[in-house]
Amino acid sequence: MAYLALYRVWRPQTFAEVVGQEQTVIALQNAIREDRLTHAYIFSGPRGTGKTSIAKILAKAVNCEQPAGGEPCNHCSACMDINNGNYMDVIEIDAASNRGIDEIRDLRERVRVMPAQGKKKVYIIDEVHMLTTEAFNALLKTLEEPPESVLFILATTEPQKIPSTIISRCQRFNFKRLSVSQIIARLREAANSFGMAMNDEALALIARRANGGMRDALGMLDQVYSFKESDISKADVLEVLGLVDDQFVADIFDAVLGKDPGAVLDKINITVSQGKESMQFVRECSLYLRDLLLCKLVGNKAEFLMVSEANRERLMQQTRLADKEQILQLLRMIMDLGEKLRFSEGQRFLMEITFLEMIAVFTETENRSPATVQTKKEAPAVKEKQDRNDARGILWNRILAGVKEKKVPTHALLSQGKLLGTKGDTMFIGYSKGYKFHKERMEEKANRDILDQVIREIFNREMEIQFLFLDEKQENDIVVQKAIEYFGKENIEIKD
Repeated sequence: MAYLALYRVWRPQTFAEVVGQEQTVIALQNAIREDRLTHAYIFSGPRGTGKTSIAKILAKAVNCEQPAGGEPCNHCSACMDINNGNYMDVIEIDAASNRGIDEIRDLRERVRVMPAQGKKKVYIIDEVHMLTTEAFNALLKTLEEPPESVLFILATTEPQKIPSTIISRCQRFNFKRLSVSQIIARLREAANSFGMAMNDEALALIARRANGGMRDALGMLDQVYSFKESDISKADVLEVLGLVDDQFVADIFDAVLGKDPGAVLDKINITVSQGKESMQFVRECSLYLRDLLLCKLVGNKAEFLMVSEANRERLMQQTRLADKEQILQLLRMIMDLGEKLRFSEGQRFLMEITFLEMIAVFTETENRSPATVQTKKEAPAVKEKQDRNDARGILWNRILAGVKEKKVPTHALLSQGKLLGTKGDTMFIGYSKGYKFHKERMEEKANRDILDQVIREIFNREMEIQFLFLDEKQENDIVVQKAIEYFGKENIEIKD
């Protein structure tokens, strides 16, 4: 027999087996018992919370040959065929792939045909919000005059995208995220059934990372089981799923809050050297900041997605070092970093510069005068640019300090330059034309070797250094260079 994924093995087959969603389950069972089912339902809520599973249970219940108390028997031919995906009158449609008007027109023709096997023909349309406007209009005509033998179940993660005309003709149930304790209980059942020995920390870690979705939780458990079948620890889960420990993330934000750029860069170097995927690391950091914000707002009442019980007190201590606006700013920065990483090759540098910008958020607060603190009217775009400049300044000062420790004359030459930024593994340093002598001396091997050594010590890797002239038109500025590279020089207008 082919191996089945855990989430398929543990998919509920009756309403009684559904975890959470009690209000939805009770309402549907009552409607089935009292023959009060409507012709169309909308199941909306986060992914992995049971929408499709309950839709299939409902499809079995209305076609079951021996229903009892609003539950399907799971033994008759109708129930067994539906479980096996062989029932002609239960039709699942993925609206993401079949979103056009032609598919819905075809559906309109087929609903007029009486059920071939059972009592009702059930259409389960997943991700229904993906339908086009024309397709929704075609579906609306069917919902306005539905045959008595047809039941529609529209599942979606984004109900706000469904036209109000559709919503008004359906009965809607909102599915909620499952609690960590509910997910842990089901994971423990699944693990025990396979003889998996897992400690509580490992189960709690998976449950928190599932973000309220049982399917995701079981998928992660399946992945861990494929790696190690017994004696599974928290460390095993972290390794298999490519996650970082909440204590490690707490360390990096201790460094941010403590305004320690060296410690920040060291932590980023560890994640890179251990082969952690950048996007996953940034997601972990965003979850940590989410927990930090909730802890700041509601204290220990918050349910954390990242932070374990062992680190709650440490999180509380960090909330005393940052106000709500600062934490929100860090969250915006980390989410912006996630977007940038999707389209960039220089992922390491992007992480480094973003975390240095985070330090600048707290450095800036210290340096502001009382009058400035009271006037928070600075435009967001201007402020973000200032944060980037502050972070670049922190890094440049660290480079200069490192060079000065090794050779003062080299420092004197380098200090007249300006750190412009990096692209990939290349760092760009610019000089005004009046400092031609300094630029040429820095390009000599002896001085370049000193700078290379400092860069290696800071970033723990080799980087190519390019020295540029900054002329009046700023055409050597790295940002301008990138714009010219993308759009062509003739299409770029440079303004001071």
